[in-house]
Amino acid sequence: MSEAAIAALVASNPGQATVEEYTIVYRVLAERVPCRMLVFGVGRDTPLWLDVNRGGTTVFLENVKQWADFSRSASPTAIVHDVSYGWTRRFMWPLLKRMSPARLFMRELPRDVLDTPWDVILVDAPRGTNWKAPGRMKSVYTASVLAAKSGADVFVHDCHRAVERETADHFLGPARFVAQAGSMRHYRFR
Repeated sequence: MSEAAIAALVASNPGQATVEEYTIVYRVLAERVPCRMLVFGVGRDTPLWLDVNRGGTTVFLENVKQWADFSRSASPTAIVHDVSYGWTRRFMWPLLKRMSPARLFMRELPRDVLDTPWDVILVDAPRGTNWKAPGRMKSVYTASVLAAKSGADVFVHDCHRAVERETADHFLGPARFVAQAGSMRHYRFR
């Protein structure tokens, strides 16, 4: 997979990540291949991550059944686990200010996901387009716990939105911030 292939993906998948956003992930992933990559979310870019990490392990977590089924059909070799988030974006501020962040950890994930030392984690789900949507508090917090155990590079997409930006800053930490391209942020735990 090349950066030209990323441009082709973006052209065929409007409204998702930009060339620059995919490229920031692609470059780090290409340095670590083959590796263990965990992706919160599936979509038309599922084949991209499988192709770039050829020879490695790439696991996807998805809460929207139609997208999980689409990805399983389009990429039969993809490992896609169905997940549930349970919280909506409107709970973000109370969770950050008053509640224990440990309540955000996704304990119900399969053991192989929880026990794997991930090299790269991409948080691109769940949807967070309105206050009734799950938002990414749980996926960002869970990514931070998993990354701290293994020294992973973590990417969080859609940081132009308050929930993604604030939870990434809070749980991944400004000291770990590496770079940003568009609304994709890169944090490093190693």
